[in-house]
Amino acid sequence: MNIKVDRHDRKILALLQQDARTSHAEIGRRVHLSQPAVSERIKRLEAQGVIAGYRAIVDPAKLGYTIDAVIRIRAQAGRPYEAFAKARPEIVECHTVTGDDCAVLRVLATDVLHLQRIIEELNAFGSTSSAIVLSTQVSHKPISPAQLDE
Repeated sequence: MNIKVDRHDRKILALLQQDARTSHAEIGRRVHLSQPAVSERIKRLEAQGVIAGYRAIVDPAKLGYTIDAVIRIRAQAGRPYEAFAKARPEIVECHTVTGDDCAVLRVLATDVLHLQRIIEELNAFGSTSSAIVLSTQVSHKPISPAQLDE
């Protein structure tokens, strides 16, 4: 279901994605709306599920996670790896995908041995292949609406 957004909504979404702590009054100044109008628009976007939440962006390396890896898994029957992925704090993303693999997981590890242990545990669910992320060119990119209705 596509939600219709106008140019003010698009600007508000862009500003919130840049810094979700920006006050509604400041957003209003930037988009030429009153603070109450901005607040109402944000409430509507939240109610419609366009704004799904607010989070801090944390640097994993500052918390001791020096390895960022992608693990692809080809599970046997079903999706038994899902409960494992949900229970492990090192697995920060789990995506069901098309193709030869069943899922793609993003894993943070403190070192190569830590990553190896996670891979070995995942091997209980099927075959895996992994890649260590060397650098990231795009991350946390703001999302613009697909339709540009006014």
